[in-house]
This record gives sequence, structure tokens and C-alpha cells, in this order.
Amino acid sequence: MITVSILDDHIMVLRGLETMLEDSKLVKIIATYNTGKKLLDGLVITTPNVLLLDINLPDSNGIELCKLIAKTYPSIAIIGLSNYNETGFVKNMIRNGAKGYLLKNSSKKELIEAIKSTYRGETYLPKSLQNKLLNESIGIRSSSFIPKLTRREKEVLELISKEYTSEEIAEKLFITIKTVEAHRGNLIQKLGVRNSAGLIRVAFEKGLLA
Repeated sequence: MITVSILDDHIMVLRGLETMLEDSKLVKIIATYNTGKKLLDGLVITTPNVLLLDINLPDSNGIELCKLIAKTYPSIAIIGLSNYNETGFVKNMIRNGAKGYLLKNSSKKELIEAIKSTYRGETYLPKSLQNKLLNESIGIRSSSFIPKLTRREKEVLELISKEYTSEEIAEKLFITIKTVEAHRGNLIQKLGVRNSAGLIRVAFEKGLLA
């Protein structure tokens, strides 16, 4: 029996994953969490074979959390969970210790296959993401691709383009500096760049900034 823990800040997602796995003879969910802090506290007591880790969290950076858990608990096979199919997210998760990456709309069959594969020590990626990564590696990139940004990400991007600091953005939008940095990190991943300068350049190229 493969033991699984799940971290996702959306209760409906947690329940959906539990429902998909509840009748499996191979997989048993032993814990669910809705914040990074609760997960870290829980892992001290209960360590699963596989961890389904939401990478977009309100209280922590999912990629940094992945890196920390991979280092502290190397026996846990981490699968990143996300709504984003941008290759930047995938590469960063794998680079920081994840053994797999799944989109939240994955089927039950794919979910179980990912859990089994990573438990065996293999890396698991959906076929669509494998193809995107392969195309990029041989130089085929869709220049027409425009990532979907949330309303808040658009606001942060606009202010970054006006050379506001993280502190100024936090003050203007009434959010914490940590939240600003999380949005900045997401923007960098979605646009496939390395820093704020690249972020602004690509955002203009794709028409995300006027």
C-alpha cells in the first residue's frame, strides 16, 4: 500500500482527490493539509511515501516548500499539483526535488499512475507537458502562447513595469511583501524569464503591457 499525503489550500480540490483515491487498493491517503505550515508540522509525525503538493499557496512558496521537504525528507516522492501548464513551473519543481508534476484536472487513471511511478523512483509528467518540454529542448517554441494571468498578477506586473519596489507594491495593493514576491515569482515562471527585466520585456512582446 502506497501512503499519500495531500497539501492544497482549496477544500474542494482536497475532497476531489480524496474521492478519486478512496476506493484504490494500491493507495491510501493518510493526511491532508491546507497550509504549508500545517504540512511541515504534520510531516514530523506522519511521513507518506508520496506527497501531492499544491505549488500555489497563500502562506508559502510551493517551489521553496518542495525544496525544503525534498532536502529534509528525501524518501518522500513529491508530485507538484497546479493549474498551470507552463514549462517554467515544471522545470523549477523538478529542479527543486519533485519527482512529478500533475495538472489539477488530471484523470483518476493519470493520478494513480503518477503516484505509482514516483513511488518506484521514476519521474512522471503528463504527455502534454513532455511534448512541450521536448519541443522547447529542440528549439520549437510557440511564440503565440500568451500565459493567463490573474487579476492580481496583472496589477503587480503593471506596477513592476512602473519601477515600483515590492514594498511600494504591497502598500499600494494592501497586501504583504511576501505576497508581492509570490506574485512576482509566479509571473517570472509563467513568462519563462529569469528576472524582472526579462519579465517586462516579454510582457511587452506578448501584449500584456501597453
